[in-house]
Amino acid sequence: MKRMKAALICAAAVGIALFAIPANAGSIMQKGSDIDFSSAGLGNLKHAGGTVEFSRGFGNVLTIFDAPIHELLAPSGSHGPSKNGLYAITGGEMNVRTGACMEFCMGMNGSGFQGANFSGVGSSLTITGEIAGLGINRPELLIAGFFSNLGSNAPATHVGLNKSTNPKDPGAGGMSSYLDITYINPILVDLLHLKGAVGEGQLSEIYFNLDVLLGSQSWSGTIAGSDLNVALTPTPEPANIMLLGSALLSAAWMLRRRNEI
Repeated sequence: MKRMKAALICAAAVGIALFAIPANAGSIMQKGSDIDFSSAGLGNLKHAGGTVEFSRGFGNVLTIFDAPIHELLAPSGSHGPSKNGLYAITGGEMNVRTGACMEFCMGMNGSGFQGANFSGVGSSLTITGEIAGLGINRPELLIAGFFSNLGSNAPATHVGLNKSTNPKDPGAGGMSSYLDITYINPILVDLLHLKGAVGEGQLSEIYFNLDVLLGSQSWSGTIAGSDLNVALTPTPEPANIMLLGSALLSAAWMLRRRNEI
C-alpha cells in the first residue's frame, strides 16, 4: 500500500465501474497527497484481530470492534520528524458502526455470498491510539467520521460476505464506504499542512475472516486487515483549506457483488 499511490488512482477508476458509483458524486475529487492508517506493522504484515458482527435482516447494522491499527503513513511533503513518513501506532484501534441495512439484507445466493448495502444514518468510524513519533504519548482520538453517499446514488456502505463453502473466497469478506471526516487530531492537522479538521474520503479496505454462525442468521468473525487511505486535495474556497478525497478498493472479493441476490 505504501508505494502504490499511482496504483490507487487506477484502482479508483476500477472501483467506480464495479460499484456503479455515478461520476457526478461531486464530493469525489482528484487524488492528491494522502494519509494512510493501516493494520500493517514491521515487515508490512497485516495484523488480524478485533471482531465483526452482522445479523441478517433489514434495518440491522454491522459493527466492527477493536480492529488493529499499527501504522500511519504521512503524505509526501509532510514536515513530521520521520524521513520516510512512517509512524508506529501503539494500541491503535478502529471501531465502525454502519447505518441500517437497506438492500440484500436477508440471505446468501447459491454460491454462499451475500452483498449488503447500508445507510449512513447513525453510522460512525473512529481510530484511536498513541503515536510516540509525533508526541502523542497516550491513547487519543486520531480521526473520526461517519458514512455518507455524499450526494450520489450509491450506498453509503457496501459489504461483501462469503460463507466458508464459497468456492472462490471461503470465509472472507470486506467493505467499501464513503466517509465524511468530522475530526482529525490537531497534531495530525499540523503534520498534514491542513487548515481545519473536516473533509470527505473513502474507506479503502477492511478484510474479514468470518462465517455464518451455526443455528443462527448472524455473520461473525475477525478482522484480517484494515486500511483507511484518505486523499487530500485543495478546495476552491477558502484558500488553503483541504478536503479529503477518495481512494477506492480494488480487491477480488468485490467482484462477487455482481452475484448479489
